[in-house]
Amino acid sequence: MAKPFKTIDEQYKLLCSRNLTFSKIDDAKQFLLTNNYYNVVNCYGKFFIDHGDIFIDGTNFDELTCVHYFDKEIKNIFFKYIIEIEKRLKSIIAYYFSEAHQDNAYPYLYANNFNSNNILKVAPLISSISNIIKKYSYNPMSNSIKHYIKVHKGVPLWVISNYMSFGQIVLFYKCMKIQEQNKVAKEFSLLLNNSLGRNDIKLQVKHIISYLDNLLEIRNLVAHNNRVLGYTCKQNTLYIKELHSQHNLMPNAPRQSIFDVFIIMRCFLDKNQYIELHNALYKRIKNLKKDIKTIDSNKILDSLGFTESWYDDGKMQL
Repeated sequence: MAKPFKTIDEQYKLLCSRNLTFSKIDDAKQFLLTNNYYNVVNCYGKFFIDHGDIFIDGTNFDELTCVHYFDKEIKNIFFKYIIEIEKRLKSIIAYYFSEAHQDNAYPYLYANNFNSNNILKVAPLISSISNIIKKYSYNPMSNSIKHYIKVHKGVPLWVISNYMSFGQIVLFYKCMKIQEQNKVAKEFSLLLNNSLGRNDIKLQVKHIISYLDNLLEIRNLVAHNNRVLGYTCKQNTLYIKELHSQHNLMPNAPRQSIFDVFIIMRCFLDKNQYIELHNALYKRIKNLKKDIKTIDSNKILDSLGFTESWYDDGKMQL
């Protein structure tokens, strides 16, 4: 049987009966109206539950809203830097694929230009790119695809890639020939080595694919405004000693948390971008620690996989 509808006043009274306190009742009611009881109380109230559905003594509604906003801020930070990764990935892939296939105006529409072992993935990839060309070539509005068809009689991948989704460009990488995949992996190896002050790390194609899969998963999660607190990726990211040992992570430990995705983003961002990402997350966590009084804020950080030792290391210097 479906749960009965409750008015905002009834929701407020229910929360009071569950030992939740309020500083500004009218503001809290408005917040419930505009943000949805389920999205606030059911998603974030669990951190403050003592037993059953009763809140820990002293828990204030403001603390739930703080966690709600913290989750939103973390999503915005991840989305910002995943977009940067997407731009870099598209550019590098477009360069090495185009370098290897210069004999045709539309090399990405020919299955023999991809890895024959992935033919079942290649067919839908080609179809999706073809649909992009059709969509924008017949679009009445001016766009770069129409321009290249009219002026250059073909559309290079570095133009098409701007219209591809992150999922499509990840699939494109999976379908590339191994020599081209290796060249892309080498570029990200250089980024990681520079970030860590090393010159001996060699990312393999399997590492890049593993990391892109989880990045894509998180990108879709935040794009659909689902919460990141407590989220676990479907797959473990592959272990790299030189990278993961920086955070005292062992090879047999699970690597499916938001923190684990944060770690592997170091492979795809330049050094300054990664420092900015690190410090943006650190700042939000620092603010959370000041705002949460009833419980240990580490309970919330644990749901993301971030450790107290990571926080204690403080900000990174540019």
